[in-house]
Amino acid sequence: MAKARLLAPWVDEERRSAIYHCVSRVVDRAYKFGDVEREQFVKYMRMYEAFCGVRVLSFCVMSNHFHILVEVPPRMDEELSDEALLDRLSLICSKDYVEVIRMRLTALAESTTEKGKVAYAELREQFTKRMWDLGHFMKTLKQRFTRWYNANNGRKGTLWEARYKSVLVEDGHAARVMAAYIDLNPVRAGMIKDSKDYRWCSYAEAVAGGKRGELSRRGLARVMQERDNQGEINTAYDGWVGFPTPEHYGWRSVAQRYRLILFEDGEEVINMQGKRLRRGFSKEEREAEEERCGELSLAEKLRCRTRYFVDGGVIGGKRFVSDVVGRLKGGYLKEDRKSSGSRVPDYKETDGGLWSMRELG
Repeated sequence: MAKARLLAPWVDEERRSAIYHCVSRVVDRAYKFGDVEREQFVKYMRMYEAFCGVRVLSFCVMSNHFHILVEVPPRMDEELSDEALLDRLSLICSKDYVEVIRMRLTALAESTTEKGKVAYAELREQFTKRMWDLGHFMKTLKQRFTRWYNANNGRKGTLWEARYKSVLVEDGHAARVMAAYIDLNPVRAGMIKDSKDYRWCSYAEAVAGGKRGELSRRGLARVMQERDNQGEINTAYDGWVGFPTPEHYGWRSVAQRYRLILFEDGEEVINMQGKRLRRGFSKEEREAEEERCGELSLAEKLRCRTRYFVDGGVIGGKRFVSDVVGRLKGGYLKEDRKSSGSRVPDYKETDGGLWSMRELG
């Protein structure tokens, strides 16, 4: 019988978050994930991150496995309002299903009988029990991706090798080392020379910027954050303990310091005979990066963001992109799609700059 999964001993006892490094591999470790699969996995990861109320600090999706460094906050003392609950549910469920739940909640909330009150509490618990919980986050994410993958590849059955593995990680130095280890995976595998060029890891996503890049920036800023007041509650962020908001960190400084950590931790290992035991950056590359203090040139930053020009389904001025997206709703796009585009980072011209609509499906 499998042992119960190790969770932080303070869960449900202290107002304190916990950080875990989670890994899961494909059955037989087969290389099943191409660009489309990795992109879809990241999309689902962000959906369930928001629904479950956890925070992905660092991640990397490889060809046959993934790594996620995730912070799980304590459960909220105050219950989510019904409206807030429905907002979260709308992230992972259809509009029609959410409307059915809305009507049921409204009807039960007005009940004056004991049976009605119990039914109301049970309906809410059906969804809230999946929040602020590592197991439910990982389970629902993997199940959702499996359904999508099987449907698109004409297969049945499990996609993943056994249960996911998780390691409890101490905040601070250990979390920074783990985040760098995760972002260095494609470098160690020899897939690319620099993590900034592998779009399915947190560092590359953060450098690329944009709406999704902002989430990775906040995650890495949290990893780099020094926290002496572990138990102090930051009520400015939904009761979360010390999670940085864009107003409270400077991405340029975070990016430089984190990049230096990547090059220090990612240096290749060579034995006395000159044989390389572990792929990574050469000593000369590390020293060159230290010389420029981890600062990417403008050309490098823009090159990291070219995905907006090759992956964007629509690109142009804000008005143009919004108009096209509006015309596509109800046909090529879902009728209830909220996003109408985002500014291409660091590309500022007259007439409002350039905007892009990505992930049209």
